Amino acid sequence: MFFEPERTQYDLNFRLLGTDVRIHPWFWLMSAFLGWSQIQNGFTFLLVWIVCVFVSILVHEFGHIFMGRVLGSHGHIVLYGMGGLAVGSSEIRSRFGRIAVSFAGPAAGLLLWVAVYLALPFALNENSPPLFEGLLLDLYYINLIWSLLNLLPIWPLDGGRMSREFFEWLLPQKGTSLALGVSFVIAALLAINALSVHFAKHALPVLDQIPYVNRMDLYTALLFGLLAFGSFQMLQFESRRRPWDREDEF
Repeated sequence: MFFEPERTQYDLNFRLLGTDVRIHPWFWLMSAFLGWSQIQNGFTFLLVWIVCVFVSILVHEFGHIFMGRVLGSHGHIVLYGMGGLAVGSSEIRSRFGRIAVSFAGPAAGLLLWVAVYLALPFALNENSPPLFEGLLLDLYYINLIWSLLNLLPIWPLDGGRMSREFFEWLLPQKGTSLALGVSFVIAALLAINALSVHFAKHALPVLDQIPYVNRMDLYTALLFGLLAFGSFQMLQFESRRRPWDREDEF
């Protein structure tokens, strides 16, 4: 699910800031699907949403790319149906270097969120065009919510990669299983919560005090359900491996 897709004749390819960027056609379709509710305000608002998704994910992936360059690794960016990939940016021997590369993506998104947050009081007023207001608010929420979600310790999100690196450093023999177990529990809990929000119209009691968890939908349930299932499969595979098979994995 989170692997570089095959090239197609419909890919958009360009080079930006010394980095090759490829956009798979499913990226545009998935972006439109996620923001389809914007169509009620007009087709132009949906286009603005898609542009904001494109800019936000590109900024996120460049966070990985730039940190990778600092640490001696060069990569390229692929935007596809599941978001974005900074391919090759984390090919670093240092464990904490890989953690830094993983963290740099959400950090870049949060920096963009801070910039938009600081600009809002000056950019928006009673005379602001609705389309411009929609653009700023889309950037605000995308970069805040998606960056925070990416920091959750769920594999293979950035937080899950950092969690796995940390636990494997702390507990070389059991760290992988522990990280995947944490990933499974959190992803499953969020999937169940999203179903509760959609069908019962309220978040789970243990999560109802956390901002934004009461806005989850069926797509969120599907996403975290797939992530939970993937973590469970990897956990089962890990439990059958012999201790010496784990050596020099990274």
